[in-house]
Amino acid sequence: MADVRPWIHRVLFTQQYFVPIAVALFIFDSLLTFMVIRRVAYTEIDWRTYMQQIAGVLRGERNYAKLSGDTGPLVYPAGFVWAYQALWTATDEGADVRRAQYLFMLMYLATLGVVLAIYRGARVPPVWLPLLSASRRLHSIYVLRLFNDAVAMLLAYAAILAMSRRPRWSGLLLSLAISIKMNVQLMLPAAAFIWWRAGGLRLAAVQTAVVALSQAVVAAPFLAAYPHEYLAGAFDYGRKFNYTWTVNWRFLGLSAFESRAWAQLLLVLHALLLAVLAAVVWPRLSGHSLWQILRQGFRRSTRRVSAAEVAVVMFTANLVGIVCARSLHYQFYAWYAHMLPLLLFYARLPTPLRLALWLAIEYAWNVFPSTSFSSLLLLAAHITLLFGIFRIRHAKPN
Repeated sequence: MADVRPWIHRVLFTQQYFVPIAVALFIFDSLLTFMVIRRVAYTEIDWRTYMQQIAGVLRGERNYAKLSGDTGPLVYPAGFVWAYQALWTATDEGADVRRAQYLFMLMYLATLGVVLAIYRGARVPPVWLPLLSASRRLHSIYVLRLFNDAVAMLLAYAAILAMSRRPRWSGLLLSLAISIKMNVQLMLPAAAFIWWRAGGLRLAAVQTAVVALSQAVVAAPFLAAYPHEYLAGAFDYGRKFNYTWTVNWRFLGLSAFESRAWAQLLLVLHALLLAVLAAVVWPRLSGHSLWQILRQGFRRSTRRVSAAEVAVVMFTANLVGIVCARSLHYQFYAWYAHMLPLLLFYARLPTPLRLALWLAIEYAWNVFPSTSFSSLLLLAAHITLLFGIFRIRHAKPN
C-alpha cells in the first residue's frame, strides 16, 4: 500500500489544499452556529440597553450624557449608534431577538471569511484552522449575547486584509471599526508602522488624516451639538471597570485592581512592550533595521508589505494591548480569539506548548465567574505567547 504520509503532510501543512479545507470549515461553522442559535438559550445582557440608547437618538437626543439604558450610559463612539440603528430597524425596534441572532451569525461568518483570507495570505497551514471554530466562548459572544465587539472586529479584520491588498482603504476601515468600539485603537501603532513601510511618510500621513476626518464625519451630529459630552462619553480613557466582571486580574484583589498606581503601571508596561515591538520585532519581520525602515519612509516610493508581515504586526500590537488591559470582560475575547491560531503558529515555541496555550486561554475565558487560578493561568499563557512572539525572526512560517 502506498505511503499516505506525504499526502497527509501536503493536506495539513502546505497551502495546496487550503481553500477546500477553509470552505469545509466555513460550512461546518455555519451549521454549528445555526445549531447554537436554535438549541442554546439567548442571554440578555446589553441588547435591550443598546436599543434603548438608539431609541433616545431617534427621538432627537444628541447629548451623550443623556443617552442611557438599563445597564448604563452610552459609552461607544457614533459608529455604534448608526450600526445599531440599522439593527434596530431590521429587528422591529429590537423586539425580534431571534432575527438579531441570525444577523449576528452572518457577521460571525463574514468575520470568519475575512480571517480565513488573512490566514491564507499569511500562509498559515490548514492544520491550525479548526481552532478558529473551536471556541465555545466566541460563539456565545456573537450569537447568544449580541455584543458590539462583533461589528467592530469585522471592520478591523477587513482593514487588516486591505493593508496587504489595498492599503489606501485600510485607514477608513480601521476608523470605522474604532467608531464602533475604541478597543481597535490598540492596533493604531501597528497600522502606522505598516503604512510607513508600504508608502512612507506620504501614505502614513494620508491614512492618519483619513482616520481622524472619518471619525469627525461619523460623529458630526453629536460633535456639532454637544462636543464635550460626546468626547467624554465615547472616548473615556479614564473609565473604571467593575471588578465583578474582570477575567484577567481577579488574583489581584479589589483594592489593587482599583488602584491608580496599578493602572499607571499597566500603561507604562504597554508603552514599553510597543517600543520593543516597533524597535526590534517588527523590523526583523521585514529583514531591515528600524533605521533602514525610517530612511526608506522618506523616499517617494511604495513597497508591497507581505500579508504575513501585516498580520503579525497588527496582531502583536493588539496582543500587547490586551495583555496590559486595565480589565478584560468576557466579550473582549472577541478582540483576539481569531488571531490566536496565527500568533501561535508564528511564535517560536514547541508545538505541544503552543496547543496547550490555546487550551489554557480558552479555558480561562470560559470560567465564570473568573477565579484567581483562571486569571493567573490566562496571564501565564499571555506572557508565554509574548515570549514566543518576541523570538520571531522573520515573517515566514516556522
